[in-house]
Amino acid sequence: MEELPDITRSRLPGGMPAAAAVSPPAMPPAATLASWLRLQQQDAPLDMKTDFLLRALAACPGISRAYYLVWHQDSHTYRQLGEHHLPPGQGDPLNASDSALHASLQQTPRLTLHALRQQPGWLAGRLRRASLEHGLALSLALAPAAPGLLLVELQAGERGDWLAWLHDVLQLLAAEPPPHGGIPLLAADPCPSLVLGSQAELLAANPALLSLLAHEPLAHFAHCLPLNYAQIVRSCLAQGRAIEQQEATLGERLLLWSFIPDLAAGQVLARGRDATAELRAAREAARSHRLYRLITENTTDLIARHDTDGVFLDASPASWTLLGYWPEQLRGRALQSLLHPQDAGQAFEQAQAALVDDGYHTMTYRLRHAQGHYLWFETASRAIRDTYTGAVIETISVLRDITARVQAEANKRRLEDELAHTSRLITLGELASGIAHEINQPLAAVMNYAGACQHYLRGAPQAPHATERAITERVMQGLQRINEHAAHASAVIRRLRAFLRKEQRRTQAMDIAEVAQEAIHLCAWEASQHQVEIEACVPADLPPVYADRVLLQQVLLNLLRNAVDANREHRPGEPSRITLEAWAQPADCLRVRVRDQGPGLSADAREKVFTPFYTSKPAGLGLGLSMSRNIIEGFGGEMDIVENGPAGLVMECRLPLRPEPAGYTK
Repeated sequence: MEELPDITRSRLPGGMPAAAAVSPPAMPPAATLASWLRLQQQDAPLDMKTDFLLRALAACPGISRAYYLVWHQDSHTYRQLGEHHLPPGQGDPLNASDSALHASLQQTPRLTLHALRQQPGWLAGRLRRASLEHGLALSLALAPAAPGLLLVELQAGERGDWLAWLHDVLQLLAAEPPPHGGIPLLAADPCPSLVLGSQAELLAANPALLSLLAHEPLAHFAHCLPLNYAQIVRSCLAQGRAIEQQEATLGERLLLWSFIPDLAAGQVLARGRDATAELRAAREAARSHRLYRLITENTTDLIARHDTDGVFLDASPASWTLLGYWPEQLRGRALQSLLHPQDAGQAFEQAQAALVDDGYHTMTYRLRHAQGHYLWFETASRAIRDTYTGAVIETISVLRDITARVQAEANKRRLEDELAHTSRLITLGELASGIAHEINQPLAAVMNYAGACQHYLRGAPQAPHATERAITERVMQGLQRINEHAAHASAVIRRLRAFLRKEQRRTQAMDIAEVAQEAIHLCAWEASQHQVEIEACVPADLPPVYADRVLLQQVLLNLLRNAVDANREHRPGEPSRITLEAWAQPADCLRVRVRDQGPGLSADAREKVFTPFYTSKPAGLGLGLSMSRNIIEGFGGEMDIVENGPAGLVMECRLPLRPEPAGYTK
């Protein structure tokens, strides 16, 4: 038998201590025992009472482990309750039996663990495998007709005097019957509840509160209450009213407590609920609301709500900075009333239709400032739909002032146009000899025909058979030839004047075949001087493109002249060919390609060919291709190299077939 203090060897069988032993400070406090008694009186579930008892014992100094097992009549074994379990016994579980131990405990309700290990049966083997030896085994029924066994392991050197006294107390408490009338409301409450006295001392607690405390002893009930719960209790009793929605924190959980006074008894019922998800959602919503409000009130863009008719429902404070109107001045006002006349009408209706169909739309337009001038805005709008019908009920829009950007783009276009005009002047100088040839040919023919007419008229009177009618017909033929060649010279000069025109850019529908022929005419003489034939493969039935005629002609002329130079350098003194072809793509695009028979570009030149001021020509400026690409992109198109190799270079322009609505962009 294990060595125990003298008192354990005195009066009880098996060397157990007497109940009259004085309990040392290691035993559970009286408040804990009182709370356990309230659980017993409330007829709490056996698992709840077991859990509370084991947690109370585990909190006692000097106790290492505690287990509770309940007798199972069918299997004749003790089955364990609680979270921590003993290891299984040795041998076949089907042959397991603790009947001898159970019968022994009916005669001797207290045994040392050392003595129990020597008993025959399944539980003794489990204790040996768990290395439980120093402590006591106490027969204890926590529920009627449910015999049980409490195993308490003491730490090394710890005296077990008080365990016998505790055993007698627990047996008395366990025998306390529930009050007449069934289960009290406090025990049946699924929410954690407790009754507090006038000094905020604990008077009663329900099983839900014990479950909330988990492994903490009931004495730590204050851990789950608000920090100022004592003041709240006194205020409840003093004011005679309930105090609700008091927040407390227990680990990761957030609790809300209601304190309800019972003035007659001088007590307060504290009833709590787990509001973790609710409070976190509310805090997140509040944080998001503050964040959105901070963004909305400080953003430089105007955020607005409109109804389906475009009437302002609300606007952010940026409306004053951008438009000179406060939000309350815009509410109830139609957006159309601020639109520039050129931007209103059909285009705005198309935007509204796009919101209905797609739910999202971007557009650019001008709005009138409160002082009367117009500003450019880029707006992104999203439709808000009814949850059930799907109908658009309002629109959320973000309006950004892009006036400075539009003006910068306009200045850039003007600069490009000036540069393009300068480039045309340079091109005209380079084509001077060809232009002179184009004009000299018809002028020489005019002089020849005029001289012939004069000579004929001087000799006609002396000529035989020269009738007046014959003389008239002969002179008329000469004058007709003079008129034809003069018209040709006039056409050359007219093309030159159009090519050198310096006007504001005008985007309009035009026939690409006509523009291509005009560009070919301008460089035809230069091409013929180097034995280069220009072949145009442009169908007459192509849809119109939308561009500025002179600028598009300048782009094609640049491409053709570059192709002539490439052929001349690669095939000096040999006949060669350039092909200009065009065709329409189904996706609203017309492609124009210029193909030469030059050497192509090196990898380095291919990367830099569109860079301003890069050129491979000794006398070139390096602006032709970069400016041409900018012009094409200004029309909403693209320009790039599609083929590059020893067989030649192919440049391609992709031009839109439909213009964008005035003042709007999708």
